[in-house]
Amino acid sequence: MRLQFLISLFCFSFVAYASDESQQREIQLRIQPVGKVTIQGQAQTDNKAISNVETKEPGQETYQQYCIVCHRDGLAGAPKFRNEQDWKPRLTKRELNDLLASSIKGLNAMPAKGTCIKCSDDDLKAAISYMLPKS
Repeated sequence: MRLQFLISLFCFSFVAYASDESQQREIQLRIQPVGKVTIQGQAQTDNKAISNVETKEPGQETYQQYCIVCHRDGLAGAPKFRNEQDWKPRLTKRELNDLLASSIKGLNAMPAKGTCIKCSDDDLKAAISYMLPKS
């Protein structure tokens, strides 16, 4: 019985490994070919599948992993992503560092660091800047 449990636990760990989309993308980048071979006289094809890596803005990954749950729909009064009406009262007479301090301590229903305990202050600042309206 113990052996079956250990085997199933071992197999499950492989399923859970690299299940995160960003980790899968990183793996694809690491294992992509360094170059390509072309034979003279054959038509060259662009290898767009490998170079189809989207560029992300600073803070986008942190937002997508931790902040999107509340800030996409305005859950529990959270200001919606890049919604000027929601962010305007929070930006009045405040700077980015003030918003950062609120996010580190937590504010209203938002937990400290928005559940991203491993995030540095720079990560949080980038995520906040990414969520602010573009104007």
